Amino acid sequence: MEKPLLIKDRVVVLDHALASRTFNKGRFGAFEDGKLILSLEEAMYLKEKRGLEIYDRNGKAVTLKGFLRHCEKLQKRFWARYSVFKDLRAAGHIVKTAFKYGGDFRVYGKGSHPGEGHAPWILYAATEHEGINFLKFAAINRIAHSVKKKVLFGVVDDEGSVTYYEMGWVRI
Repeated sequence: MEKPLLIKDRVVVLDHALASRTFNKGRFGAFEDGKLILSLEEAMYLKEKRGLEIYDRNGKAVTLKGFLRHCEKLQKRFWARYSVFKDLRAAGHIVKTAFKYGGDFRVYGKGSHPGEGHAPWILYAATEHEGINFLKFAAINRIAHSVKKKVLFGVVDDEGSVTYYEMGWVRI
């Protein structure tokens, strides 16, 4: 069995049986050229919740703490992003990256899956201490509106709880 490999900002699952099980039990990752590609948030969730073993390029197992350090080096907002990701997955939502929409995640409603419908929300994760200027806020809403999605802000407080705010256009 080939081991899941940490390669920069993703984890690649080469073993076909493990890749299929991982994808089919929660729609984690996306297949590219027969390999399952996991985002850092998906891999962290699977490592934390299901004990996914992840290895570096030298074949050495990566600890949960070591994986978290790696993720935080690559993404300064990783902990906020992961906290929101974990909260939404625990609530039964499918969560996928949304970089091409300028957001953190696409969020699918409970019971719906990528490929079977569209995500109703583009989510932006933040801590309670982050601010957002009006121009960025307007741009976020404009992009979401143009792709027929609502904006969802997931704000993580100092205790790790997440509060969600949904934004949308109103005509008056």
